[in-house]
Amino acid sequence: MTVDEFFSTLSKVAGWILPILGIVVLVYLILVLKELLKTIQAATKTLDTTEQQLRKLDAPLSTAENISHTVDEVHETTKKAVKTCAGVIVKNAEQVKNWIGDITKSKNVSNNEEPIDHVEQEDAE
Repeated sequence: MTVDEFFSTLSKVAGWILPILGIVVLVYLILVLKELLKTIQAATKTLDTTEQQLRKLDAPLSTAENISHTVDEVHETTKKAVKTCAGVIVKNAEQVKNWIGDITKSKNVSNNEEPIDHVEQEDAE
């Protein structure tokens, strides 16, 4: 067998086998694409269901967000009020001290006791 005869025979065999192999490959390709299409359709259904469930959560999440903002506002207002009260007390510390002293003296007088200032003066002598 010469080289020309070998290549001629190989050409004839390839002419018969290659179309059959092409058809087999096309059939497998069609099957793969069909499965891919089914998978995509299933994924689309899953995504649609997920989207519907997420839309159901919009209202409760909105409510939670509003509550969170309200809590933040209450916190800020409380913080400002406490700072203001502390500032007023510091500025008026002497008046608060006198006020507490007056209350204490009036309680001692109503209980027929001597005022605290008088007792302190006797101890000092």
